[in-house]
Amino acid sequence: MIIRRTRPSDYKRIYEVVKKAFASAEYSDGNEQELVAALRESKAYIPELSLAAEVEGSVVGHILFTEAEVGEQKVLALAPLSVLPEYQKRGIGTALVKEGHRAAKELGYPYSVVLGSKNYYSRFGYMPAGNFGIKAPFDGADENFMALKLDASAPALQGTLIYAPEFGMDQKKILETERLILRPWKEEDAKELYRYASHPDVGPIAGWPVHTSVENSLEIIRGVLSAPETYAVVLKETGCPVGSAGFMIGETSNIGLPKTEGEIGYWLGVPYWGQDLIPEAVRELLRHGFQDLKLSKIWCGYFDGNLKSKRVQEKCGFHYHHTSENVPCAIEGVLRTEHISCQTKEEWGDGNY
Repeated sequence: MIIRRTRPSDYKRIYEVVKKAFASAEYSDGNEQELVAALRESKAYIPELSLAAEVEGSVVGHILFTEAEVGEQKVLALAPLSVLPEYQKRGIGTALVKEGHRAAKELGYPYSVVLGSKNYYSRFGYMPAGNFGIKAPFDGADENFMALKLDASAPALQGTLIYAPEFGMDQKKILETERLILRPWKEEDAKELYRYASHPDVGPIAGWPVHTSVENSLEIIRGVLSAPETYAVVLKETGCPVGSAGFMIGETSNIGLPKTEGEIGYWLGVPYWGQDLIPEAVRELLRHGFQDLKLSKIWCGYFDGNLKSKRVQEKCGFHYHHTSENVPCAIEGVLRTEHISCQTKEEWGDGNY
């Protein structure tokens, strides 16, 4: 058996190997061979980490590691590993994995992440990715979402794994702070949303009308809070949402931004005011925006009289930029004065917020 880098002349054979390997797999969408072909053309492809197992002149196995990210740290995603059914349980998969790890170490990658059988990959030293501060980009991750530290001196990470787009995952972020989880809104949150968004001191000062019923809150979740980068602010202590925070990036913002800049918005239920929960959430959004989303500048605004929102921005390192008059809001027929502040990536990196 020879383990070697793949060649263009192997591609047709690899397509068939991958297809046959996953034909009877317990967990398969039937398109793994198409994924390999797509990844080979992607920016995440690393030629040194596309390996074939050759027996008597014929390719019988294949492994692919592609580049992924956790925050600003480049890591590897192992997927897929394929061995023809008639050659399985002969050590070919093991040889491919070990050679892949050896080559990855030479290239200087600190971690490899895999979504696969715990019983199989644990033999190579993989363990739950959360042990290294790596979160899955999807709900329901379990003990089969694992990571291996390739560099013994590599520090633990803190963030969500972002796969290459070719994986086609709905990579919804879940962010975490000491007291909070920031996750996508769910329809079953409607009752809790109404509990806080129906209070007259919450919405109007932020520029949106009070919610009138649980059904109204459900409509808001479906139509507004389902937008990308919009998060329910969830207390770890209770597991229930108590507010909302998120980004509007580029042209989706209210103030006309380029695609490299974003605008943060937020609100919190009245019973939780005065506990610095929103500053805690905003600091994590700043990290996420600058590190994960690669934004160069982040903006934030508050309507005249909303001193609580002003204080949040001051605590989180924003500085005043300008004031706009006669700004429309989500309350029909109402125009407001809005004060706009901002923060650059360089300013955030130099601060201690």
